[in-house]
Amino acid sequence: MSTAMSTTSIVELDLAGERSWWATEKDGILAALVDHYGGDVDGEDLAPPHDPAALRARLREVAPRLAAITARIRRAFDHDQAAGVLISELGLGEADLDGKRKGAFALAVLLGDPTANIPFNHVIWDVRNRGDEKSGHTSFSENDLKAGYHTDNGSIPIPERFFFLYAVHAAACGGGLSLLRDGRVVKKQLEETPDGRAAVQVLTETSLPRRIPEVFKQYGNVADDGYLYAPVLAETPMWRWRKNGIRRGIAAHPEFQTPEVQQALDAVLDRLDNGPDEIRLVIPTDGILIINNHIALHGRTAFSDPDRHLLRVRLHEPTA
Repeated sequence: MSTAMSTTSIVELDLAGERSWWATEKDGILAALVDHYGGDVDGEDLAPPHDPAALRARLREVAPRLAAITARIRRAFDHDQAAGVLISELGLGEADLDGKRKGAFALAVLLGDPTANIPFNHVIWDVRNRGDEKSGHTSFSENDLKAGYHTDNGSIPIPERFFFLYAVHAAACGGGLSLLRDGRVVKKQLEETPDGRAAVQVLTETSLPRRIPEVFKQYGNVADDGYLYAPVLAETPMWRWRKNGIRRGIAAHPEFQTPEVQQALDAVLDRLDNGPDEIRLVIPTDGILIINNHIALHGRTAFSDPDRHLLRVRLHEPTA
């Protein structure tokens, strides 16, 4: 079941007259990127900034209108405690694809420190059905299937706090809806029943194994057997959830195949699949959805439109 957007979970910002920021600040943004990278770099190849704080300061100077937009976004997260922020029209609609990538990249740098899409070194990831032209990096971002609820990058010690999806072209088929659950609400709902309270306790106190791909092991905190052991529920992040990854880790470690762990995982799955307060929304073309990856779980419905195209960026809290 689904509900209308809750202001406690999703904050929708209307940019109104601020949407012309790209037209007025494009030249300054592009010049700042050229200076930082020592030359013009295609938007799809932009790597994480070598000095994000310096680039952020430069962008604040040359793009004050975009900086004001990102300040509004941060207030929604830090003051309103939003799980996500939706902007239905960002202002990149008239830009070409390279411009959309660079505009989205500039927004990301003003919000925080963008990270690379491992195992690749570029910040911008194109979310689209690649058909037979796979990158070799298997994920839901390369097909048109349903994506179950999950949090991003739960296999690294501290996942990025934020990620966003910018819609180059929204699906015209009625599919590809973004699904969102506020993890604070999910936890509160679980705590309303004895079985749910037991599940919360187990998933908070038990560090479950997750297999870590080789390219992620550089981030540390990996046991000798190649697994990261971490609770599903904690403080930072609040949720570390990817059903298949957890199941595979437990299958490789039979000592975790206990009735208590199974009941706890089933309770979460039931709440995610059948519980109230699910948010379903379309990110319209030129829209952007920014999500707090530490507290929100997200997914998507299947789609058939071959032109559906989103840009995804993950980012940590900004360095000083």
